Amino acid sequence: MIVDALLPVFLVMGVGWLLRRGLRLESEPLAKLTFWCLSPALIFHSLSTARLTGEVLVLVVGVTVVYHIALLLISIPLRRWLFPDDAGARAVTSLVLMFGNCGNLGLPVLMLALGREAFDVGVVFLATNTVLVATLGIAVATWNGRLSPKGIATSVIRVPWTYAVLAAVLFRSLGALPLWLEQSTGLLGSGAIPVMVVLLGMQLADVRPRAVGARAVWLGVLRLLLGSGLAWGLTAAFGATGVVRSALIVEGSVPTAVNSLILSLQYRLRSDLAASVLLVSTVLSVLTLSLTLALLGA
Repeated sequence: MIVDALLPVFLVMGVGWLLRRGLRLESEPLAKLTFWCLSPALIFHSLSTARLTGEVLVLVVGVTVVYHIALLLISIPLRRWLFPDDAGARAVTSLVLMFGNCGNLGLPVLMLALGREAFDVGVVFLATNTVLVATLGIAVATWNGRLSPKGIATSVIRVPWTYAVLAAVLFRSLGALPLWLEQSTGLLGSGAIPVMVVLLGMQLADVRPRAVGARAVWLGVLRLLLGSGLAWGLTAAFGATGVVRSALIVEGSVPTAVNSLILSLQYRLRSDLAASVLLVSTVLSVLTLSLTLALLGA
């Protein structure tokens, strides 16, 4: 079962790697398609049709928010110790530890290993994570001694996922989706997962293994261990059970997010460090996610 859940994801990721390294296809058009169209449709359709109670939604959002804030607090003394004289590397340290690949990798693993209900939980985790990337992530990447509420608000407004979440909440409050809207967003959303996995493989193809240093290896290992350990602890503290608990643990155990690399490139931080941690943590996640699924009885 574990092989059946993980192997297809990493094989599709390998297709993306081959497309980039062999045919030299650019990932930017695919990234824009995913960002502006496919992933907002996936979030909207999944949230508006998810068969999750209000209590479960609140629990998932609560665990997700506390999870990310806790990782940020843990990263602060760690980054001062690792990079006392490199502000860019300190910011990247927080980003790579805080944000996991809960969309490109987490969602397909949930669907294949645990089913639709777990996938719906993962979408709520992803939606909350997205808002945190656009707020907390931007604040970490641009921190210069003071917060800029205007800048953070502007970044949230520019992210399409925010509108997908708000629209889903609106339609859930009004009742059932119109059939034409449900089918069209479902059709677009169904393409999001394979495209995101291919995109991840293409982005990993640009990372040079020789550029990976010892500190990047340590950060990759810490991302997997801290993220997973915190997810197990928080689900117990919040009283999560069953499929909801399993889905939250899987989402908390995924490797570093591509968004961490994107933010480091956007704000001219240590993108080489972010790319190295992305590569290390993704490779090691083959073992750690297998162990996580085994412990969960998947």
